[in-house]
Amino acid sequence: MLPPEARCAGVARKLVREALTALLLPGEVVEDAVTMVSELATNAFAHALGGRALGVTPTAGLPELQIYARGQGTEVVVRVFDSASWCGAVPSGENLRPPVDAVGGRGLELVNALAVEHGGRWGAHRSRSRLGSAPVSGKVVYFALPARVPWCPPRRDCHEAARELRRLLAARRIGPLHLSDGLRMAVLSVRPEITIWVRDATFYVTRPSAGAVRRPVGDVEDVAEEVVRCNEDLDALRG
Repeated sequence: MLPPEARCAGVARKLVREALTALLLPGEVVEDAVTMVSELATNAFAHALGGRALGVTPTAGLPELQIYARGQGTEVVVRVFDSASWCGAVPSGENLRPPVDAVGGRGLELVNALAVEHGGRWGAHRSRSRLGSAPVSGKVVYFALPARVPWCPPRRDCHEAARELRRLLAARRIGPLHLSDGLRMAVLSVRPEITIWVRDATFYVTRPSAGAVRRPVGDVEDVAEEVVRCNEDLDALRG
């Protein structure tokens, strides 16, 4: 969790530098990632907290930082959550970048430029907090950079992977969740539009209006975030 005060970006920079240095990423990549997360944490402080420290620290909905490897250690992902909600459709692609005459939003131009330079990606989506006394709806802005890191995901069979995904989703109060175990297969039902099959060391996630995606069971954090994103989008459409 990031502090709800002016040092929010400074703490994010320190944590990202320490984590990526420990993963033995090249110095240039580390420094550019530090620059990128500084912009995202600054935006979280400005948008979710109004750019000023809170008199009383809330127990839920504070800015959050998440750093992890995915894809068998071929990519490092950095996410910043804040509780400021989107109004209308969540922007994507070029729509995430500010108009040429915009007064603010230039930090995302920098994030875009550095992500492109390193062959990475970035984006934003609705989400829920992971920490605090209760899950709070908001958004995540993230970037992911190619990497070769010494990381090996835990080995899980389909049943263990499905239970771990259920645990991650339940902690964020997604559900009700229904888990069915079969022979070398497990099925986790989230809601009529979202179902996850687990078999052959792979998650198969059905998504509304977007088809199915496949993820290795080692990328359970990614799958959980995808399910949360889809759930929040559906709630927003029906709200």
